[in-house]
Amino acid sequence: MPKIQFCDLPRGVWQHLLDRIEQRQVSLLELALLREWVRSGPCAPDGDWYRDFGSFVLCGSGPYPKTVLLRGMQPYGKELE
Repeated sequence: MPKIQFCDLPRGVWQHLLDRIEQRQVSLLELALLREWVRSGPCAPDGDWYRDFGSFVLCGSGPYPKTVLLRGMQPYGKELE
């Protein structure tokens, strides 16, 4: 199973993720949780997925992260641990 890819993302995807992180006011502490999860080398399922970090949710599809949602917003796909 491929790993979720955070390196070499298309510039538009990176910009979208950064914009959402800023708009959703994700704190540095919360970003540290994301960083630790990324460093663990999570596997990418086929299709849509999401990972709940408590105050925000990272959503993606296949090996690519796609957007950041706030708690309470409805994610789609398979939940990752």
